[in-house]
Order: sequence, then structure tokens, then C-alpha cells
Amino acid sequence: MATIINSLKIAYSTAIFRHGTKTFPDIFANYVEPVKEYAAAEYDMATLDRALASGWITQGEYDATVALKEPQV
Repeated sequence: MATIINSLKIAYSTAIFRHGTKTFPDIFANYVEPVKEYAAAEYDMATLDRALASGWITQGEYDATVALKEPQV
């Protein structure tokens, strides 16, 4: 298993979910799941919704990320 560099994971997540300057096909394949996990843990639903509405992520990528979010109690 390849090593995941935390700063790169965060940079990819920011580029995809907050700025729309990258998409999942643009990043290394071994970072896809860690980026989704990071986004699910760190970003609120408004950020995820905006990324989807802006076309920065696909519906499938959105669904997979939202599924990783901790349930609200």
C-alpha cells in the first residue's frame, strides 16, 4: 500500500471540494478514498452540496463522501 502524504491529501481535498480546480480523475488513485474520508470529516454539508452543484464532483462522488460522514446526533 502506498504511503498517503497528509498535506497532499488536504491539498487535493481543498482543490476538489472548495475550489473546483481538480477533479477525482486528476489525482493519484490511491488518494481518492482518503480525500473523500477527509472531506467527510472536515467539511460541512453546505461545502459538499456546493461542490456537487458546481459540477466539481459527480453525484456518485458526492454520495460516497456523504456516506462517510458521522451521523448527526
